[in-house]
Amino acid sequence: MEKVSLFAHNWLIAYLNNRAFKQNRDVIKGKVLDMGCGKCPYKEEILLTASEYVGVDWGKSYHGDEQVNIFADLNEELPFEDDTADTIVTFQALEHLKEPAYFISECYRVLKKDGSIFVTVPFMWHLHERPYDYYRFTEYGLKYIFEKAGFKDIRIGKYCGFWPVWVLKFNYYTVRLARIGLKPMWQMIWLVGQAMAFVLDKLDRYPPETTHYWVRASK
Repeated sequence: MEKVSLFAHNWLIAYLNNRAFKQNRDVIKGKVLDMGCGKCPYKEEILLTASEYVGVDWGKSYHGDEQVNIFADLNEELPFEDDTADTIVTFQALEHLKEPAYFISECYRVLKKDGSIFVTVPFMWHLHERPYDYYRFTEYGLKYIFEKAGFKDIRIGKYCGFWPVWVLKFNYYTVRLARIGLKPMWQMIWLVGQAMAFVLDKLDRYPPETTHYWVRASK
């Protein structure tokens, strides 16, 4: 799981990432391909229910390559035979692909019949890992891409509502101010703001905004 101090400016998004994984961990089984694996933050949890874990990423990853098992450009044909994986996961990687729809179609090819895919992807989020940051997705765009690839039983969920979006944007912006000085003060502001956003989010029953979406579907 992602781990971060409560005094960090972004502990709330780590919590939301972990919550999305826990809510959908029932899809994890058999041979799992972690596409765009980075530092493989969920490897240990995946192996609790999977028989095999394969971390896949390209050689230019901003997160290093110590955990990568197979190097591949996810914009191109995946280096796997048809019907070879039981589960595919990808965490905050789809926005970094020039050809996200092609990648999802390749995932469909690689999955076994009745195999599952689980994806998390940002919506209201700042540019990151530039210049390799190409897209933001709505729930309708995600549904279209997965349906076009042939997936069924598509379920899409929001991470949160307006308040976490607003607070996290504020926190990421003010990190630069904390570097100038008064970091302890900013840490307290970040802590209180994220805690309040967590509480207020429970009152936001029909949020029109979210930081991220998660998608799960089957072949």
